[in-house]
Parts: sequence; structure tokens; C-alpha cells
Amino acid sequence: MLAESKEPLTMSYIGNKLNVSSRTVKRKMTEIEDYLIKHGFKLITKPGYGVEIEGDLNEKNRLKQLINEETFEKKYTPEERQLYILIELLKGKEPIKMYKFKSDLNVTEGTISFDLDKVEDILCQYNIRLIRRPGVGVYIEGEESNLRRLIINIIYENNYQNQLLEILGNAIQNKNIINKSIRLSTKNKLLNMIDKDTISEVEKVVHYFENDKKLVLNDSQYVALIVHLALVVERIKNGDKIYMREQHLNNLKKKKEFNMARGLANEIENSFGINMPDDEIGYITMHLLGSKKYFDYKNSDLNDFLIDNYQIIETSKALIEYVQKESNTYLLQDDKILVNLAIHLEPAIKRMIMGMEIRNPLLNEIMENYPQIFNLSKKASSIIEKEFNVKVPDAEVGYIALHIGGALERVNNYIYKVVVICPSGIGASRLLSTKISNEFFNIEVMDTVSALEANKYDFSRCDFIITTVPINVKKVHWILVNPLLLEEDKDKIKTIMTKIPLGNKEIKNENIEEKGLKQLLTKQINYSRAIIQVLDNYRYHEVMVNNYKELIDKISKTYTANQSGFNNLKRDILEREKLGQVILEESNTAIFHCRTKEVEELQIGIFNLLKPLIISDKTIKTAAILLAPKDIDAEYIEVMSYITQSIFKGELIKTIEMEEVYRNLNNILESFYNNIK
Repeated sequence: MLAESKEPLTMSYIGNKLNVSSRTVKRKMTEIEDYLIKHGFKLITKPGYGVEIEGDLNEKNRLKQLINEETFEKKYTPEERQLYILIELLKGKEPIKMYKFKSDLNVTEGTISFDLDKVEDILCQYNIRLIRRPGVGVYIEGEESNLRRLIINIIYENNYQNQLLEILGNAIQNKNIINKSIRLSTKNKLLNMIDKDTISEVEKVVHYFENDKKLVLNDSQYVALIVHLALVVERIKNGDKIYMREQHLNNLKKKKEFNMARGLANEIENSFGINMPDDEIGYITMHLLGSKKYFDYKNSDLNDFLIDNYQIIETSKALIEYVQKESNTYLLQDDKILVNLAIHLEPAIKRMIMGMEIRNPLLNEIMENYPQIFNLSKKASSIIEKEFNVKVPDAEVGYIALHIGGALERVNNYIYKVVVICPSGIGASRLLSTKISNEFFNIEVMDTVSALEANKYDFSRCDFIITTVPINVKKVHWILVNPLLLEEDKDKIKTIMTKIPLGNKEIKNENIEEKGLKQLLTKQINYSRAIIQVLDNYRYHEVMVNNYKELIDKISKTYTANQSGFNNLKRDILEREKLGQVILEESNTAIFHCRTKEVEELQIGIFNLLKPLIISDKTIKTAAILLAPKDIDAEYIEVMSYITQSIFKGELIKTIEMEEVYRNLNNILESFYNNIK
């Protein structure tokens, strides 16, 4: 590079080209300089500009000739060899002879055989078979979906997506500026499995499509979609086809994201001259669904979220209550934990249900630094698994642990009980206890004990022991410190606090029970009033309407007394409908709900349509109406959410008889009230 350059090169530039750090380049420069001096060249360092080789064009050509005559023998680690073999097998359409691997990697046949055993173990995890046929070669067999999953995981597990993130950096920063895109450097080919030009062209398509459709993708979602589409293009060019279960594909076709995915697929087809079948569009749809921003604090109504996602809210609450019980920490006093966790879980659970992979770049760091919180979150995740019949991967557990850990940090209302041990139990122990209390507000020194009495003392009530002499205690954590409590001792104490099981912590806030009682009574009153309002305001109507517009008009007229109110309620219902219609095909029921100033109390109505309607290609025989005032306490919304969930489960509208629906409503609300109590 230096021989070919006409100007100085910085360490950073060289490092980027070679995919190593600038520090590595700097460290190697001594060897480079020794080589140059040996052959009569001089390396010049220009502060602020970089380094260059002294000499004219003829001299630099002489240097290039010398370099070309050099022989270098690359030594690969076993992991590098196995990754190389794996990639070659994934790229290859024909069997690969063993001698090719021997020649490329400069190792014996026995070493290649060992590497293939390791590669086979990896392939088995993806239900891909490794075929070894003497005289023919080595190749793999597996479903296209599994092959793609392996390729994507190779990219992410080896951090090759970071190269792409770096390449896309400018594009990500300027995503909203339509006329800006990226140029890819030749060094990045994602292991040659995805051609750089393919990625470049796909990025342009996604960039324009995102702006045109006003998609909201964060950086990682943007990159993930580009990697997915680029891989699709490469595989289709290679003649590889992917298939999706017909029922699953049909379900995806009903979603509006499928039409959006089809539009994106059309752009890709036009750019690359390929044909993208519906199965491929189905997988793009899953990407869009998994990347969808389901809640926006600025533009969404939190109470609408609560109404639409009662099951998610209740699951989140159950998870938090489990953590509370295990940690002896009242997390629900933190006003962010429930909503933040529920908003996170909504798209996450959808991804798990669809079988989409969840990746967490912070997972190892979370598991290493917060093992107690991670393990607790993993146990709590079983609640999600039972409720939604999914498997929660460790990557998602890591995200849940971040929410739990954040709430624990915000609440920060627990204390650690410790016992201080010194040789005599007096004098130095008192001084040390005072220093600890002054330094750590969340530590209570419950006792000071002499080392001689340690074997007889009951340490079961303390979280850990701080001692100035070594002791023989096995069932309780202990740390050895200097009686003067040096800085390194303080670090030891901070470290051990992160390792103490959460269940051993005690709540520090003495007023929590008193506050809890008042809050409990207020909640009970609100729940009761909400239930009474629903029962008092229940309405049943048999109506004849000819279309969707007439139905909206009928609903608006039923719940208002004048033209102004009619116009306002109709506007509110239609605004809510724009966010997505709720139609249950199993019961042929459409649900209309909104928050509006036109009602002062909770309203629920069942409209029996004497003439079925067709809405969004679905037959509708019943309309369920749920209305709530604009300003209302959360308990009222929770009651309405529960009713909505009962409609989803088919518990409210088992038959369309007026009295039967009312009895079902009574039973549902009674069940809710008993559960709350």
C-alpha cells in the first residue's frame, strides 16, 4: 500500500484497509521499517499526515518487485480453518475435494478430517448434513431456510455485520436525505458470500423505499434488512429456492406489511433482473413485522396500547411480580417498569411466535456482569413461555434483564445487612463499622463479632461478612479488608454486592407498606367504579346497515346527543381505525374502541348486524363497541382491556342473545374483580 501510494497514509487508514486496529499497524511498523532499511529504503513519518516511503516511481516499483518475490506462509488457527471450510461448503454447488482444503490451508489430510468433524457438529445444529464421499469430495445438504440461517449467524457471530455497519455509517446518518447513499469499499465482501456490489445496490433500494414509505427503522434493523435482502439476491442468483408453510404464508398475506414487502420485492426484482416468489416475500414480511415500531411515545396514546395489549400487560405484570417476590424488592413503585417492559415485549413476542431470531450484542456482558439479574429474568421468562407457547432465547432474556436491572437501579430501596469481624470484636471493629456506614448508604452493620466467636455465630440473617482476619465460614460470602478500609477494599465491597442473590436483600423504604395500603384502596375503588360503569352502560342493539360507513355513523349517533358530538365521536373512531382495524374472523366480530371527550363514563355495546357486512374482505356479523373518556385513571382502562381480551378469547360473545351476552359480561367482570382482590 505504501509502495503504491503517492501521499502519506495514516495508521487508521491502513488499519481500516486491513481490517485491524491502528494500534496493530503501529506495532508492526518497526518490522516494516527494518525490512525497508535492509533493502535500501527509508520510511518517513510526517506528524499529522502519516507515513510514506522516500523515493521516486522507479524506486517504488523496485520495492513492489521485491515484495512480489517474497513468499509468505499463512498460519491459520483451528477456528479459522473450520470457518473457512464452512464458508466454502456453503458457497459451493459441487463437491469439494479434500486436496483443495489441504492446499489452501497448508495442513495435512488428518488435520482437515479433524476440522470436518468440528464443522459437522456446527452443521448438525442447523439440521444440515455433511456428506463425505471418497473420490467425489465433500458437500452439504439441507433446507434452504436452514442454510440461510447458518450464513446469517456466521455473519453476526463473527461480527462481520460491524464491517457493514461501518460501511453504512454515512447512509445511516443521512437516511432521511433522499439523494444520499453509500459507496462500498472493495475490502468488504462479507466473506464473499454476499458480493459488495449486491449490498451496495440493495442499500440504495432500501434507502429510497424507506423514505418513500416513511418506514421507521433503527440502525440495526436497517442493516439487518439489507443483509437479508442481499443474501436473498445472491441465493436466488445461485438457483436456490426457499419455501414457507402454506398456512403461515397465507396468514402473512393478510397483513398490510405483506403488500409493503411485495413493493420492496418489486424494486429488488427490477434492480437485479430476478424473480422473487411469494415465499421470499413472506420472509421479507416477517422482517418488516419484526422491525415494526409498535409504540411511539410522542405519537401514540398509552391507554390505547393498554386496551389493545391486555395479554401483554398482564404477562409483564406477572413477570414483574415474580421478580418482586424473588428479590424482595417492590418494583411496581417504579412508574416506568410495567409500560417499558410491555412495550418491549409486544414486538419481541411477535418475533418469537413467528420463529424469528433475536440477537443481543450485549448478552455476554449482561451474563458476566449481572449474573443474578440474568438468572432471575430467565426464571421469570417461563411466564412468557407458558402464556404464549414460545421458547424465550437467552438473547431475549438479556433484554428483559436490562429492564429489570434498570428498575432495580431506579428503585434502589434495599439495604445489605452485614456483620463485621475483627480479632477482638471491639476497637478496630467499631472504627471499621463507622467507616462502612459512612461510605455505603445501603449497608447496615447489624453486628460486630470477634474472630473467636465466629464459629458460634448465626450468620443466616446477614447478606455477607466483612472481616479483617481470614475466617472459616462457608455458607455466607465474606471478604477480607484492611481495618482502615482502603479504596481497594471499597471496590471489593461493591463487587460482592453484585454477587449476592437478590432474595437476600431487604427493602429500605419504611413507608412502603403504608403507601401500598393507600394505593391498594384507591385501586380497589377505581376498579369497582369502572365495573359498575360498564354494567350500567351496557347496550345491545340489532341494527341494519349496508356498509362500513353506515355502521360508523350508527355507532356515533347511538352514543351522542347532538350533531357536534356526532361529528367529534365519528372523527375519534375513524382516527383510531386508521391505526389498524381489529377484526376477529373466528367470531365474525369487529371491535371499535377509542378514547373520546364525547363520553363521561365507560361504555360497552354489542351491535348485532341483521345484515352481515364485508370489511377488509372479512365477513362481520357483530360489532363490539368500547368507549372511554379522554381523562381517566389506569384502573378504568385495565377493566376495558380485560373485556377486550375476553372478546379475543371468545368468552363474551358466545351467542348473540342480549341476556346471554350480559350474563357473560357479569361473569367476566366478576372473575376480573376476584383476581384483582
